[in-house]
Amino acid sequence: MTRMIAVEIAPVTLPDAVDARDAQDFLDYLEIAATVMREQSGAGVGAQKPADALERLRGATCVPLLARIAGRAAGAAQFMAPTDGGALASISVFVPRRDAGILEAMLIKAVEEQARAHWFGAVRAVSLHRPDTEGDVIPAADGGETAPRDPQARALAESGYALETVTRHPTGWGDLEYLAAEWRKDLAG
Repeated sequence: MTRMIAVEIAPVTLPDAVDARDAQDFLDYLEIAATVMREQSGAGVGAQKPADALERLRGATCVPLLARIAGRAAGAAQFMAPTDGGALASISVFVPRRDAGILEAMLIKAVEEQARAHWFGAVRAVSLHRPDTEGDVIPAADGGETAPRDPQARALAESGYALETVTRHPTGWGDLEYLAAEWRKDLAG
């Protein structure tokens, strides 16, 4: 017998303040994003105070999404329109390794729907990775670095994203570094 698990993906309403009664979805969204960025980069990349994040998101055309499985926050995504009037919107998908798999594909689809609803025909995604020198990799179109074929890279590639560039970033802690991979997808088609 196959058992279906219900996944609820919904936009997160930005609260008036981080201590407001309706702030829990926003705080869960931030916690998921921070957890995933730590997992993917091996560092404290992207960690920010909730009040700072709330202010930053208020100043942009942004739609945060939160995925819940049986009431538990399990993943998040974000659509962000360009602030410079550009034609390429940005998306981010955050799924902890314990829930990787189909949930990533579901969040990618949901965040692409947000981009289409805001009339964007192309999106870019940035994913973070540990610099894995062993194992299967995805080569960047620019012929430079490669990204490890980890669950997030696999989900983006399987959803039709092309890996354009990969850059190395120091973490500030000794010899540690992480990779930032930039992906692109045209939504018309």
